[in-house]
Amino acid sequence: MNDLDFEELIARGFIIKARYFGKLISYEVEPLFGHERSFELVLQGFEGSGYYPLYREKNGRYFITVVKRNKRGFSPPEWAHVLLFLATLVTVTLAGYIWWADGDIYLSVLFAASLMLILGGHELGHYLAARRRNVAATLPFFIPVPPNIFPFGTMGAVITMRSPIPDRKALMEVGIAGPAMGFLLALPFIAYGLMHSTPVPIEEAKDEITFFMPLAMQAIAKLVLGDIGEASLDAHPLAMAGWIGLFVTSLNLLPMGQLDGGHVVRALFPRRYRAVYRGVFVLLLLSFVVWPGWLFWAVVAYIITRLEHPGPLNDVSPLDTKRKLLGVLMLLLLILTFMPVPFISTELLVEIYRG
Repeated sequence: MNDLDFEELIARGFIIKARYFGKLISYEVEPLFGHERSFELVLQGFEGSGYYPLYREKNGRYFITVVKRNKRGFSPPEWAHVLLFLATLVTVTLAGYIWWADGDIYLSVLFAASLMLILGGHELGHYLAARRRNVAATLPFFIPVPPNIFPFGTMGAVITMRSPIPDRKALMEVGIAGPAMGFLLALPFIAYGLMHSTPVPIEEAKDEITFFMPLAMQAIAKLVLGDIGEASLDAHPLAMAGWIGLFVTSLNLLPMGQLDGGHVVRALFPRRYRAVYRGVFVLLLLSFVVWPGWLFWAVVAYIITRLEHPGPLNDVSPLDTKRKLLGVLMLLLLILTFMPVPFISTELLVEIYRG
């Protein structure tokens, strides 16, 4: 395509006020039918062309920049989904057998099935939201990890987007769908697991590590167990599967880069998102004094995201009230799942309680 073809497509929804030629071709434009409808008309015209229009606002002026679609990188074969799923099922079952189910193979399988349903449901939430918005996405890729390296037996699951997200509404929906789905799936496993868990005095706890419960889990524990005070729990494997699900949800909700929380913040604050990302990163680094593990997760998040986000194609159309409320939902989920100190040495905890 040449610049005249681009102009013809852009003219479907915009008045072209100026042209700028360089490494990229940009047009200063004015929408004919409102930002959202005008851009939809242009985007439809670009389908199958090998190019994408980027719609941006700068100092009250509107620009469309034409970018060449990136060639698709390495694309794993379809059977890779199945292979990784089976490998992860094995490593998570082994993790349950070694760490969480006291060598009971039935409970180990139950632990693995529950955790993989929660993690898979999280990614399926993203996938369904993406498909609803006509964004091409892969099915989940599970990530197996040997349980002697990581006691969960997995680093979770991921999906990859094969096409750009069209606008901030879609970015919000795709970002929040995964954590919401994972959170809801974790709750019944937590409830059942806590009903079959046994409170024990902290001094008699047999585990070397004590796991703190996030607010959502504390509320369920209050309902099914009553007030257990400073007692520890001999936790059922399903309670641990639910705990891991909430922990993974809270990590994904951190507003950084292309984590789920980063998607939501990018949709809410298209001009100030970098300040939020950097502020959260600094807070995580400082939280090292509260729980050393936050230094590890801060570094991992930085490596994965670089504290950047490409944004949607249409970064101009504002969010409506419904999508802004989804941002409130994200904050609520983060509050309900986040743990400043996820776990601690039981021996150290006993010393703290003794004063």
